[in-house]
Amino acid sequence: MPSVQQKEIDERAKLAVNGPATELRSLLQAIHSSNISNLRLVHPRRKVLFAEGEPSRGVFILRSGRATVSISSSEGRMVILRIAKPGDVLGLNSVLCNASYNTTVKTIQSCSMDFIPRLDLVVLMEKSQPAAQAIAQILSRELAELTERARSLLLPQTAPAKLARLLLEWCEENGNSNSTPIRIAKSFTQEEIAQMICSSRETVTRTLATLNKQGTIRVTDDSIVIYNRAALQKAANVTLVTASHATKT
Repeated sequence: MPSVQQKEIDERAKLAVNGPATELRSLLQAIHSSNISNLRLVHPRRKVLFAEGEPSRGVFILRSGRATVSISSSEGRMVILRIAKPGDVLGLNSVLCNASYNTTVKTIQSCSMDFIPRLDLVVLMEKSQPAAQAIAQILSRELAELTERARSLLLPQTAPAKLARLLLEWCEENGNSNSTPIRIAKSFTQEEIAQMICSSRETVTRTLATLNKQGTIRVTDDSIVIYNRAALQKAANVTLVTASHATKT
């Protein structure tokens, strides 16, 4: 029969819904075995956990809730790279490089986090091969996700196509793949949506209004309801056509 401590480790590992649970389980087991002090905190909505350019002081393991991971230019333009989900380890690359945080992480909703100080994590990697392997796998998965995200942002495509892809991604995250209508809770402002697709708030407002008028979606005060998934898929496929043409030329 598993111990209380093992149950705690397994329960926390179940939070790794964004990737293989074995990675997080191995890391948590190594942390527990080494008696590292991991501070568990609950952060309110819209709390900045760390900001781009700040000295890296440790990593955050997201237990519940979601957070935005963003970068910004010297002119103040912001791009949201991804949405962190339970099981993600935030700030890992900066901590391992002993460099300043290279992103800004802000909670979307109330989040429960484990915080591991940088020095403790470095010592753990030196002493524990399973922990080092788990961290390498987590970094590899994060790089693959960021590469795919960069591809979607940088390949030639229209703002409506990128917005359609984003709405389709949200449908899949909600566990709704084929059935309609699909209701997506409004978690972001139109300005934040614009930051996710490298566009302007005005373009997002105009595109949502057009989709609403066409009957593809319906925008309410608290949600976006998808009525015509096929129409969104057709709009998103403009990406593939445009990218293919650019490659040939």
